[in-house]
Amino acid sequence: MNAEKLAKLDYIFYPRTVAVIGASDSDGFSQAMMGTRIREDLFLVNPKYKELHGKRCYASILDIEGEIDYVVIAVPALLVPRVLGECIEKGAKTVHVFTAGFSETGSEERKILEDEVREIARGKVSLIGPNCMGICCPKSGLAFVPDILTEEGPVGVISQSGTFAEQFLSIGKLRNVKFSKVISYGNAIDLDCPDFLEYLTYDPDTKVIALYIEGTKTGERLKTALSEAAKLKPVLALKGGVSEHGRRAASSHTGSLAGSPEIWSSLFKQAGAVQVGDFDELLDAALALSCVPLPAGKGTAIITNSGGFSVVETDLCVKAGLEVPQFTKGTIAELRKMVPIAGTSINNPLDAWPIYYNMTGTAGTLADAIKAVSHDKNIHAVVLHFDEVRYLRHVFGEATEGFLKELVKIMVQGCKYARDEMGKTVMICVSLDAYSEDEKDREYHFLAKRAFEGEQFPVYSTLGASIKTLSNLYRYKAQCRNR
Repeated sequence: MNAEKLAKLDYIFYPRTVAVIGASDSDGFSQAMMGTRIREDLFLVNPKYKELHGKRCYASILDIEGEIDYVVIAVPALLVPRVLGECIEKGAKTVHVFTAGFSETGSEERKILEDEVREIARGKVSLIGPNCMGICCPKSGLAFVPDILTEEGPVGVISQSGTFAEQFLSIGKLRNVKFSKVISYGNAIDLDCPDFLEYLTYDPDTKVIALYIEGTKTGERLKTALSEAAKLKPVLALKGGVSEHGRRAASSHTGSLAGSPEIWSSLFKQAGAVQVGDFDELLDAALALSCVPLPAGKGTAIITNSGGFSVVETDLCVKAGLEVPQFTKGTIAELRKMVPIAGTSINNPLDAWPIYYNMTGTAGTLADAIKAVSHDKNIHAVVLHFDEVRYLRHVFGEATEGFLKELVKIMVQGCKYARDEMGKTVMICVSLDAYSEDEKDREYHFLAKRAFEGEQFPVYSTLGASIKTLSNLYRYKAQCRNR
């Protein structure tokens, strides 16, 4: 990707001035950006208003003094050609057309309207859309939904769907995922998925790329862009429209030609991207890739507080293509110093419930057990499963919170050692109590969850999610080895 194009796209994400045409007292764009650093350089345009959100409202973009770099068009589809022409006359560098109602409707008239918009923009302005949410960039303050602009982080998202882009931001904020850029590009009559892939490939703020795509009109260019990106950083891909009904929905959503699922799977595999099956899997993998090292192999240690769960987790690992090897004799000898022999398995999976209640360290804490496991030559990843909150409340009553804080502190200590000192991939499952009707259960659940998140561990609420994510990380590692 040449330097000129990089600079051009960089300008899209870091505009000096922004205008919203079609601003109102309820539009999300102006409300979202009023809460960011771009507020003072935000101009609102709508002839129906004199003032909005405490700012002057202009009748036309042509009435604004000075240059406008980035414009959001949120007016009815039939008005877009005229308004776009005014943006070009004003000298805008980037125009994002939020408006829907173009080729995705299937109407011949609306396809002609889309062609008209394309021709007006051609060679005169960079155009995003139509039918999309546009750009969110925490670093610059560009945003499209109020109250969900997250902290800056390493995950870049490219989504053909606006709703997917919104969900990444809103759910990602709850899950401790931090974003560099979130891009929704819609019908892509000018800037398309390969353009944004090329940009994120060389964007120093982006370490992981998550892609949702329904179809493409530029297959070879997309393949080239995917291959180039996957050489430099992890690329996760979710393909929408893999069923017959899904392909029909994709056509009516963004006007895309979805293509056969086999062709897409082959494209992703050849390019080195990791294909995932649904939105949750995409977000889960992006979270893990942003904060833990890749597993060096398939060997997985399971540390839990339940013999029954350990059986299920072993099955899940094997089904996901991972291994649950026996610990070495040296590891077992170390663990035997901490774990009573009667009624407790001293192997992999490790049923470690007796150690949970040892805080003194005289017989070994849970941190010591995690450290011992992380030294095992057969182990490349550790899955720690914790769901003790209700039982702790039964045992400790009003003293539960203090005990839980100390227990979580010890678990975090062991996990940090495994990750930071031994280079192990550490996955955390804090399950069950997030869904409890009891307020205290939920409070204690989030206490544990946030303690791990505060140290940048990926936290999942189900066993399946934590193990599936680990499997996806291993798949990416294997693809890197084979490239």
